[in-house]
Amino acid sequence: MPAPPSLSELQHAFAGVLQGNEAPALHTWIAERGIDPAARLRIYRHAGYAIHVDALVTAFPALRRLLGEECFDGLATRHAARRGSYSGNLQDYGADFAGFLAVQAETAAWPWLGDVARLEWLRQQAVLAADAAPADAAALLVALAGAQGALRLRPCVRVLRSGWAVLDLWRHALLPDIAAPDPATPQAVLLWREHAQVAMRPIAPAQAAFVQALCRQAVLAEALAEARSVDAMTPAEALLQPLLEHALFAA
Repeated sequence: MPAPPSLSELQHAFAGVLQGNEAPALHTWIAERGIDPAARLRIYRHAGYAIHVDALVTAFPALRRLLGEECFDGLATRHAARRGSYSGNLQDYGADFAGFLAVQAETAAWPWLGDVARLEWLRQQAVLAADAAPADAAALLVALAGAQGALRLRPCVRVLRSGWAVLDLWRHALLPDIAAPDPATPQAVLLWREHAQVAMRPIAPAQAAFVQALCRQAVLAEALAEARSVDAMTPAEALLQPLLEHALFAA
């Protein structure tokens, strides 16, 4: 009998099996107990796939409706087999699912699916983000007084600029009474957490550019410049309006 492998070698081989690799050398060190070692490893592999598929089902409900359960589950299983998870927290799993969908043959006819997936992942991020109290009016007035003012958004704020009707597609998927939209209508979406739920609303492209800049911690002058590069005619108060209306600036 060959020398036993080290613990790290066993762990590495077992992790490879969970990702679909074959490791016949591992069989020698697995107790049968009525089940063939290869079959025992397949049980672990399929259980791992099922856990990851369930995580994607939870994170992407609208996408699953749009694709159909059978197609979605098949793609999710393929993703689990080819990519797996790089984090011990399943809530992190799925960050690359939109990019994975974009290169699958089954989704080629629906290029907007990737942005629906990105919207749903932003919803996941928004609901899991840290909490922060909203800024009071006095603090906001101070920050807005100078072009170099620092405006910090609450950690739950997210934004997506899409060339597709991504919010309308999401709503249609989960609320079938809403008519199917024309997917080719561009939309920008503001997301945040409100009363433990994710809220979303469409916003103008310039507003989205403004929020994206603030999310990168740009100062006010830089954020205004980015917004006006999209629409030079948008007044500053219009850019601030959705953020002020929903109290999305952090204290």
